[in-house]
Order: sequence, then structure tokens, then C-alpha cells
Amino acid sequence: MQKFMPFILLLIVATSSCNRSGFETKPGAHGNAGNVIVVMENNSWNSEPGDSLRAVFQQYCKALPKEEYLFTLHQVPREKFIDQNRLHRNIVFCVINSEITEAKTTISRDKYANRQLFINIAAPNQKDFVNEVHKHKDNLIKLFLDEDRDRYLFHVNNHVNKTITNMLLSKHDIVLNIPTNYTVDINKDNFVWIAFETVKYSMGIFVYHAPLTDTSALSKDYLIALRNSFLKENVPGELPGSYMSTEVKYYPPYFDIINHNNQQTAYMQGLWRVEGDFMGGPFVSYSKIDRARNRIVTVEGFVFNPNEELRDQIRRLDAILYTFDLIK
Repeated sequence: MQKFMPFILLLIVATSSCNRSGFETKPGAHGNAGNVIVVMENNSWNSEPGDSLRAVFQQYCKALPKEEYLFTLHQVPREKFIDQNRLHRNIVFCVINSEITEAKTTISRDKYANRQLFINIAAPNQKDFVNEVHKHKDNLIKLFLDEDRDRYLFHVNNHVNKTITNMLLSKHDIVLNIPTNYTVDINKDNFVWIAFETVKYSMGIFVYHAPLTDTSALSKDYLIALRNSFLKENVPGELPGSYMSTEVKYYPPYFDIINHNNQQTAYMQGLWRVEGDFMGGPFVSYSKIDRARNRIVTVEGFVFNPNEELRDQIRRLDAILYTFDLIK
């Protein structure tokens, strides 16, 4: 933890100096989520400094049907960092210059546009630059993932389907902000299916809860078994006898216990499949123990969009699920 302290302090300073609630005179940042502009000279991009950034940002995403990078990088040399490039939502600005005394990473928000994250990485030589990137690799990934999620959240919280959100609050005793373009397909006492359908793809949200009878309710195996039980009963496939399930043999779900809204929460990313058919795709879920009502509650999102890239769609769903909270 000690080695990350200067980086964290820089982030605090940069964040505290920004006031988004004031009068805004800058344009809004643009660009697709998951895309990052890298300002770096061509010779550095095609050698070790560029390799170090690719090693961080072009790792593969967890739990997607095919390989997709965490981020899509677009490199431009400094002389071409003009006009619309400056207004991009995510920027890594790289400086390698012998006049720099020590390597340093700084974070600015709203530097050229509102809701922009601007990371400056400076070093006196290529070796120090590579070491600086490696030192902060986990923080760099988290910064851009959190920033993209916060932008999704900003949209979700400003376009709430009050009818569905109020129904979840009154009937199921949970907080979950659902966007306006979603509709309810199923609304049972213990299972809700909320859907967003287009001619090309489907995105869905499940909410389900069960009595708390097991002390290991937040374990991976228990939650997969609970998920499979609810989906077998409520989510049939297109073929007779088929139903949605969880892929565990070839790609076991990623599982972690996190602190979310000051509550211990099981977080899972994995692949769903249809038993008896060939349909499948990614899902993400949050599960919490609701001790006030002696139950376990899960909210999850899934995507069906075969043969297409799914990274950004599952992240949009993750942002919706991030609003999940229990009624105290």
C-alpha cells in the first residue's frame, strides 16, 4: 500500500481542485467508452514505452465469449494532439525528456472538456517511463474503469424509469435505478425480469431473492446453484425443454467479495448458456444478504448479441447494477 501513496495523494489533489458543480464553460468530453487516446511520439509508441502501455490497457477482459481488450487505444503524436483529440473523454499524455528530473504520474479532471480524465506520465528516459507505468498499472486501470462507470451512472441516474424503480422499491424492497428504455417481462414475488430489446440484441436484468437458510450464502458455489435454480424455472430457451444456465466447465465465473454501499457483496462475472440449445453470452451479478428480511438478494445483467463485441454492453449493465442497495 505504501508504494501507491504518492499516486493516491496526487489523485486526491487533482480531484479536490475540480468543481463540476460550478458554471461550466468547457465543452463536454466525447468519445466511446473504453477508448483511450495515447499522446506519444511514434518512436516511443513502437518501442518499450508503447509496449508497457499495451501490457496494461490491452489485457483481455474477464468473462466474455471472445477476446476483447480492457481498453481500445488510439495513439497520436504530440503535434497531432489538437482540435477534437483534446476533447476526448480518456487521455494518457506521455512525456519522455532528459530534462525531467524524476518520473511522475499526475491526474487532471476536466482539463480540456467536462467529464474528461487526463493522465500525464512523465519520465527522463524510456526505462523510467516503463517502470512508472508498471508501478501504477492497477491504479491506471481502475481509474479509467471507474471513470467510464461514473459516466454511465450519470446517464442512468438522469434517465430513470420511475415506474419500474418504484415497483422494485415497494414490492421487492430494493433500490435499483432502471433506465427509461427498459420494460418488465416478468414480475413474480421473488423474481423479476426487466428487458431492453432491439432487433439486433437483447440486454436483460434479473432480480431474485430467496430465504436465507445457508451460512455460506455468499459463496460462489451456492450462488451459482441459486442462479441456476431460478433461471431454470423462469427463463426458458427457444427449444422445448431448454433453459438458461451458467457455464462452469469451460469458463468458470470470476468471483469476488467486495464492499459495495458499505455492505459485503458477492460480485460475479461469467458466461451464461442455454441448456439444450447453442445460445449464450456474458452476465454480471451482485448479491447481498438482507438480514432485516432474512433473505439473499441478487441483481444481475446479461447480454445476448452473438458474434459481436460485448465489452461496453456488459459495462453499461454493470453500471445499472452498481445502483443496487437494500432498504434498511
